[in-house]
Amino acid sequence: MPAKKGLPVVYEGRRINLRVHQRIFHPVVKTLDGERHTLYSDTGNEKEIRYASAEYYGLDNPFNRVRLVRLARAMNCLNCSDEPGAERECRVTICRARELHGVEAEEPRWVPFDPGRLESLEEKVKNLRRRVEWRRRVESI
Repeated sequence: MPAKKGLPVVYEGRRINLRVHQRIFHPVVKTLDGERHTLYSDTGNEKEIRYASAEYYGLDNPFNRVRLVRLARAMNCLNCSDEPGAERECRVTICRARELHGVEAEEPRWVPFDPGRLESLEEKVKNLRRRVEWRRRVESI
């Protein structure tokens, strides 16, 4: 019998088989005012996270898995199938916060992927230009 895919989670007194997928983004480097900035473009591809690689994503800790389920449910990004008599299976797609929101952090934060918050690359470049221009104005004061 093949190994069962997914990560086990106990949430609200029920056992859930959580299938986690990582959304793949491609880095795009833009240079503005002599400064290099990295933006991320969505490729539309995903890869499933296996139990063996869960530590890289911080999902080796069962409390982090429950936290991910709660956050995904609050963001309406959790897709669950309720088949009678079968174990409940839920699916969530994650990505790094900097890929989706453009916020740099000291350590990577994995957040549920919300397609509604995804901006096009052109919009990301416009926002980057505004931030660079604003930073230049603040520094000149």
